[in-house]
Amino acid sequence: MNIYHFADNMSIESGGVRTVLLNLDKYINKANSKSSHIITNKKEKDDPYIEFPSQVFKPWCFSNKLQPYLKTNIADINAMHLHGVFMHSQYLASKIAIKHKIPYVTSPHGMLEPWHLNDKKFKKKLYLKFILENILSNSNIIHAITPLEKENIFKLTDHKNIIEIPNFIFHSELPKNQEYNPKEEYLLFLSRIHPKKGLDILLQAMTLIIDKKIKLKVVGSENKYSLELQVMAQKLGIASRIEFVGSVFGAEKFNLFANAKVFIAPSYSEAIGMVNLEAAVCTTPVITTFNTGINPEWSRNGGIMIQPNVEELSAAINQAVSWTLEERKDRGKKLSEFVINNYSWEKKGFMWDELYDELPP
Repeated sequence: MNIYHFADNMSIESGGVRTVLLNLDKYINKANSKSSHIITNKKEKDDPYIEFPSQVFKPWCFSNKLQPYLKTNIADINAMHLHGVFMHSQYLASKIAIKHKIPYVTSPHGMLEPWHLNDKKFKKKLYLKFILENILSNSNIIHAITPLEKENIFKLTDHKNIIEIPNFIFHSELPKNQEYNPKEEYLLFLSRIHPKKGLDILLQAMTLIIDKKIKLKVVGSENKYSLELQVMAQKLGIASRIEFVGSVFGAEKFNLFANAKVFIAPSYSEAIGMVNLEAAVCTTPVITTFNTGINPEWSRNGGIMIQPNVEELSAAINQAVSWTLEERKDRGKKLSEFVINNYSWEKKGFMWDELYDELPP
């Protein structure tokens, strides 16, 4: 089975979706019976993917070269997998799939969650009515990452075949056995810097932390919103305790994970953020929200789950800062084992085999 994936952006700046699709592509290509091919509007220089850059209608990631390519290679395509829902590649792929009776899967990656649909609400409502309803209703399978996303998609579409598979990591490929040995204690946020990530309440919570010496490292590419957050930190009187680090990758990223007192992901909306899983595998305890779709057992396995508000977040951070060295290590080890057993390709990848096997030949 040749599975063609359609993602508008596979550059590093796309964040979690890139990581999810990289891992899925790798897993499929390890199988004897399936092969994976990624078509994207934007990729990194050395990525072995098929790229069709947008020259016009760039907000929609339109490429006039994609349709001729698909028509030429249509005999080679056994199944399609749409990653995202609002861009040209997903629209065109679904149109061709329907015409040629090619089965396809749609993974919204959280883009149909209420928080996202309320952002630029009028434009998305029109797109949903005139384009997206057809894409979703003709999907053989809609893939949801969390139980809440599955529920919300069903309310929106009434689709009868929504399959839930969470995000996974290849734990065997991540750095291991890194000792917790920081030069100074710090809290860590690492992700795309965006309003949905809850950084506004994280900065407010920092004003309520009992330990006024511990710092917060904010890791992510600088953008307009990060500059607004820096102004906010100044106004709150905590600028000296907040370090905006910029982008960090590779071994340096995992070193930051491993040496954080606690990793914090206070998102308002998230489809199991990959950074939560990566931090946990580094045996670092993680504070995150119920809105991330993480299994609530997280809180009974070394992590802390909260509602995304200042009161609960500040209480959770104060709890974490008070941990002894042994308690911090024990929590990190327990959470790492939980993630490996529930969110790793090595343990759960077979779920994707089962999903693709459900598609009609």
